[in-house]
Amino acid sequence: MARSGAEAVRAVMSETRCLLLDFDGPICDIFAGLPAPTVADSLRAVLEEAGAQLPPEAHTTNDPLEVFRLSASLSGDLNRLALRTLTELEVKAAGTARSTPGATDLLERARDKEVPVAIVSNNSVAAVAAFLDRQGLSSLVEHIAARAEADPSLMKPNPHLLVQALTHIGAEPSSALLVGDSATDVEASKLAGVIAVGYANKPGKARRLDETGADLIVTSMEELADALAHA
Repeated sequence: MARSGAEAVRAVMSETRCLLLDFDGPICDIFAGLPAPTVADSLRAVLEEAGAQLPPEAHTTNDPLEVFRLSASLSGDLNRLALRTLTELEVKAAGTARSTPGATDLLERARDKEVPVAIVSNNSVAAVAAFLDRQGLSSLVEHIAARAEADPSLMKPNPHLLVQALTHIGAEPSSALLVGDSATDVEASKLAGVIAVGYANKPGKARRLDETGADLIVTSMEELADALAHA
């Protein structure tokens, strides 16, 4: 069972030497201004206009990342079109994304404690960079390990992006944690050997993240910022 509470959070943060953060959720709500269903619809429309015969599942999801995953069953050209289109839509969404309360505080505390930070996201590198630049946070993030290739299998739960971030920073997995709000974040953490911190920002998420195997559950980013400040 996952741990929770101020004492548990402080104990984990006191041992952390590298902080990996998912983007959509822990850092911001990327689709706050441009809703995910709208992005999924736009992505489907572009692919179908290009001649794609989308699988049935692509028409029943509101998750643009899932539409992109399913594009792997299409031709290479259509898969790359999906990558380009989703990236463009995410960059547009980043312009109206809403920052997560406590996220900036956590990044600043990490800087003060000299704990390197990497963003590890299934969203595009370009979208993450655009948001950080808009918010003036780029200098607080050492590396962005995010979607840059057309192959959806490289996204979380594959640990590929976590390994990329750890390698760039030069950190051992056992010294790092990943904060994420989805089962794929927890699964990727387990595969990479880092501590899985579940960010339960919506009702029901704590139970799902716990069942997936999260080591620690928090309900706000402020919990992590406060714990790091006092670690």
